[in-house]
Amino acid sequence: MLTYKLIQKNQELLVAFYGAVDERSPAVLNELLARLNATEVVLDMEAVEYFNSLGIRAWAHFVKSLVAGRTVSYERCPPDFINQINMMPLLAQSIEILSFSSEFICPDCNHSQRENFDAHLTKAQLLNAFEKATCSQCGSGLLPDEDPETILYFKSQQKTN
Repeated sequence: MLTYKLIQKNQELLVAFYGAVDERSPAVLNELLARLNATEVVLDMEAVEYFNSLGIRAWAHFVKSLVAGRTVSYERCPPDFINQINMMPLLAQSIEILSFSSEFICPDCNHSQRENFDAHLTKAQLLNAFEKATCSQCGSGLLPDEDPETILYFKSQQKTN
């Protein structure tokens, strides 16, 4: 079940989400909308476990209402959420993506790890950063678990790449 924590940070309100975005989420998201009075909102997505189809629908309605009259951004977007944004760009319409993570695997020791990236970097800089990722276990170069162009598709949807 989806839950959240509100954290005031200077002029912006951080909303840290936890759990699954599913058929039970509309009530939580509507209650959150009713509580929000901040004009700058950051949505921390790191602890969102998954989205099902009904959850995606609820999320799309939520963000459409949320952006009205507010500056909204996403931070710490997990790979599954970036995949959802890549399939449905309207999930990030009028919402800046600040940071995201991607899964990597080591071809030498088979260790998998998640790497974090600053979404303000250009696509070329991010592709370069992907190539430089190293294994925390053996120090070898890592390989992204998906095609980097596919992972970074959202960059082509943003106003600046």
